[in-house]
Amino acid sequence: MYRKFSLFDGNLEDYKKGNFMVRFLNFSPTFISDTEVHKRINDMYIVFKGKGKVLLSNKYIGGTEIEEGEIRKCEIIEPEEINIKEGDVLIILAGICHQLKVESENLTLVIVKIPKN
Repeated sequence: MYRKFSLFDGNLEDYKKGNFMVRFLNFSPTFISDTEVHKRINDMYIVFKGKGKVLLSNKYIGGTEIEEGEIRKCEIIEPEEINIKEGDVLIILAGICHQLKVESENLTLVIVKIPKN
């Protein structure tokens, strides 16, 4: 019926129901994620603490499809760099190539994966 979480808990586990997922992540500098594209999933980044950068573009080449509709390690073409910080919410629509960078301080982030349809 419901599931309650607290970001103050030490080790939160991912929650998944069907194609809906909530991930709780902590990153330390210097972290750079692989590039990724989700063909059928929108990402919502909710920044709880810290700051980082997200590179975004609807143009990319290459990459490996790790599962149907999920591409990793592609090359981002003409990326836009978005700064994110505590309190920000960033929505990344399905089909957009993205990459997270954490350069100067820890970042605590909740990622909600929302099916496109």
